[in-house]
Amino acid sequence: MHQILITGVTGFVGSALAANFLARGARVLAVSRNDPDGMRTINAVVAAAQGFGLDIRGALANHLDVVNVDFAHLEDTLDDARLAGVTEAWHVAAEMSYSSRKLSQSFATNVGNTSRLYETLNRKAPACRRFYYVSTAYVAGMEGGIVKEELHARSHLINTYQTTKWSAEHSLHLLFHRHGLPVTLFRPSIVVGHSRTGWALRNGFGFYMFPCAMVAAAQAGLKELAVDLVADSHLDCIGIDQLAADACTLTLRQQQGRDFEVFHCAGGNGPRLEELVRMWGEVAGLRAVLGTPASDLELKFDRAVEPNRPFANQTWQFDRSRLDAATERSAPLAPLSLEALRRMCVWYADDAAAEQAALAEAN
Repeated sequence: MHQILITGVTGFVGSALAANFLARGARVLAVSRNDPDGMRTINAVVAAAQGFGLDIRGALANHLDVVNVDFAHLEDTLDDARLAGVTEAWHVAAEMSYSSRKLSQSFATNVGNTSRLYETLNRKAPACRRFYYVSTAYVAGMEGGIVKEELHARSHLINTYQTTKWSAEHSLHLLFHRHGLPVTLFRPSIVVGHSRTGWALRNGFGFYMFPCAMVAAAQAGLKELAVDLVADSHLDCIGIDQLAADACTLTLRQQQGRDFEVFHCAGGNGPRLEELVRMWGEVAGLRAVLGTPASDLELKFDRAVEPNRPFANQTWQFDRSRLDAATERSAPLAPLSLEALRRMCVWYADDAAAEQAALAEAN
């Protein structure tokens, strides 16, 4: 039986992976912070399973083990007995901040903790066959164009998250050559909700930053919004269900090999950004058009989405041929349609409204 160590299980990707591995009969060792009784982690996995439509009730009791870890004392908390049966590891936990003021903290988390976890598993988990690291496709930098599944010797990086993810990849490459525990760099593009149910974790990050800001603008009374984005740009979005399917297929391969692997978990270029802007506005309840922000509320929206504007205004073509070969995909993956993305945004907005109503009722 596979016993998979996963970090970041209270987050979007981590909870989805845990739920899907449990549904496939694997054991999961969830490494969490600030969760002494394990309930925050369990609740996150249950929510993900519900979002996927998975029944994991039996697996929760028998195949999920939660360990509360202080990463400052990682080596002491993860003892030999607990790690002895681990067959694969998925390191998902990360500091997501873009801010340069958090560079030192982010480097310690995204590079330092990643290296320490790898070395701990190499030393204490003799059955571990591969270390999977969730990076980001945007370590490629900001030039756009065709991006191959390979390490990047240099990239034009514009925020702390990109920089520390790029650094972590190179740290793992050095550690792989030093110790030999195989590594897979798993690089998602823009992760969005479940293509069928719409489920996502509400954190306002990435793709959802734009519709969330539009909902706030509409609630403030704005009826029409001028958005400063490039009409002919295309976002590469990957549904959380496709990401989980790719991750599970990779992990449950009979032959995982001993190579250092680099894979893009990308969905392909979808609708034009102008179409997305219009759709986001319709979901939010206002008319959104491309143009130059002028009013105070438009300028406020403009500032709110500034961190992700460069990523929206550029188009990348992330090659995923190696991932497709490893997962034995026979046909190219079709990009998410505008209607699929609309369903996700409607679910997200409805979920937000329900949460706000519940909060108002509780107060």
